[in-house]
Amino acid sequence: MTLVDLLIFILLILSVAFGGIGVIGLLLFPDTRSRMYTATRATVISISAMVSAVIFYAFFMLAEGGGDRYFTLIFHILILLGIVIMANVLMQWTILGRRVPQDSCHVSTEIRKEKE
Repeated sequence: MTLVDLLIFILLILSVAFGGIGVIGLLLFPDTRSRMYTATRATVISISAMVSAVIFYAFFMLAEGGGDRYFTLIFHILILLGIVIMANVLMQWTILGRRVPQDSCHVSTEIRKEKE
C-alpha cells in the first residue's frame, strides 16, 4: 500500500466519521440552533475530506500519465464542493429563519399567575 493510498483511505475514513457525527448531532441535540450548527459543520468537513481524497487520487493518476479526464474530475469535484457548501448554508439560514424563537429566560404569564 503506497503513501497516497494510505492518505486517501484516511481521508475517506474521516469523511465517514464526520458524516456520522453530523447525523448523531441531528438526533441528539435538543434545540434547532445546535442541531443545525453541528450538522452544517460536520457535513462540510465530511464533504471536504471526501473531495480531498478524490483530488489526491486524481493528481496521483495524473502524475502516472493519466489523460485529461483527471483534470475534468478535479474540476467537477470542486464544482460539487461549492454547490454542497452553498446549499448547506442556504438550508441552515432557511431553517433558522423559520424557527419559532423561544425565550427561556422569562417566566411565562401563565406560570406567574399560578404562583400569585
